[in-house]
Amino acid sequence: MDYKAALIYIEGFIDYERSPDFSRQARLYNLNRISLLLELLGNPHDRLQVIHIAGSKGKGSTAALIASVLTHAGYKTGLFTSPHLITPRERCRIDGNLISKADVAFYVEKLMPAIETVSTSEFGRVSFFEIYTALAFSYFADKATDFAVIEVGLGGRLDATNVVTPVATVITPIALEHTAILGETHTEIAGEKAEIIKEKCPLALAPQHPEARKVFEKVASERRAPIVEPKNLVREDCCASSPRLVRNADGVPIAQEFDVEMDSERYPQLTMPLLGHHQFINATTAVTAIECLKQKGYIVPKASVYAGFKNVQWYGRIQRIRSSPTVVLDGAHSPASMEALCGTLRQSFRYDQVTFIVSLMRDKNLTAIGNIVSQTADFVITTQVLNNPRVMSAEEILDAWENTCKKISACSTPEKAITRALSGASPTDLICITGSLYLVGQALEIFKSNFSAKDRVGISFS
Repeated sequence: MDYKAALIYIEGFIDYERSPDFSRQARLYNLNRISLLLELLGNPHDRLQVIHIAGSKGKGSTAALIASVLTHAGYKTGLFTSPHLITPRERCRIDGNLISKADVAFYVEKLMPAIETVSTSEFGRVSFFEIYTALAFSYFADKATDFAVIEVGLGGRLDATNVVTPVATVITPIALEHTAILGETHTEIAGEKAEIIKEKCPLALAPQHPEARKVFEKVASERRAPIVEPKNLVREDCCASSPRLVRNADGVPIAQEFDVEMDSERYPQLTMPLLGHHQFINATTAVTAIECLKQKGYIVPKASVYAGFKNVQWYGRIQRIRSSPTVVLDGAHSPASMEALCGTLRQSFRYDQVTFIVSLMRDKNLTAIGNIVSQTADFVITTQVLNNPRVMSAEEILDAWENTCKKISACSTPEKAITRALSGASPTDLICITGSLYLVGQALEIFKSNFSAKDRVGISFS
């Protein structure tokens, strides 16, 4: 089997990430399939030291930061995240390096007999995400990683990753998202996320909504799992220190600097290239996760935290890929994440006018997101990601927002939307491509194919 054949095989299975009927019933949540699949593979997850990460906002960024720190500390570190931007290989990395095409083909062929056995069992057909989860566990175990940083796909309680016995758990901020699956209140959603908390396993807890915090404190107490938090950032609305923006000689924001204080260690003037106050919260949560590991006896030098943060690579999150006009990508797909994006654009970037190019999935809060976008955008161009049944059409978004966003138009494809935005922008304007990580991925490919290196900044498309 070659790489192309491996991808065709995987894509033949149900992809719940792209399901148009994104509901409790469609998801068919249970752990029976993944448990049987892993058992047939020799339970590779039991050979991993896992840092398990759930949450509504920022879990991918937090995972990337933790993995970068551990790699710089000399540990062989696996990182499993979803979704991908350009290639499925992004989902599975070791020390920042994407799994090779040859290894994808090898592991799909290795997993095929078990996949077929489970798919014909009483538990039903294996899902797209379950295959990638089993592939990552097998790959990380075979490569003898020291740690595996594993991001929950959706929820927590019945997510395919929730078969692990972690050495530390992490819960990033909770928001009202995927309500058709996880519940309609902070309490309900937190209840789903809290199920990654394991007996006596330390929990790195990000600032939380009060209702969500109560749930996490209750479950952690019942399971004798110590909660670890920074001293300077506990509540969502309370922060003893703020990040400081770092600009280059042209005044363009390139990083932020901040302090984190734990009970046993203080980290002054940490620097990372990820922008926005929300990324400061993610970074603080990542430091807290490292503190959990240190409390369990793992050695993570202070210098490794600084180096890991400074050198982290995590694309598609307030990422500037072009200047004159400035083009920024961000996968903000909820009201909370769109609020964070707009706040960062206003506070950090200098521009005359800003155009938003937006694509959204059908399970998103269209009205709330439109109200937030309208407060920042001078122009809005709606578009749609191709080959994804969950995506709204450009016209549907236009119809919903035309009374909210006064200067709005629709383009059927991202290519046309980007061309229109660039043709109408002055060198001092800003174009923000957002609303969906699928759109961000397509935008990266468009800029890779249609713009020379001199027109792009700060990006590797490997």
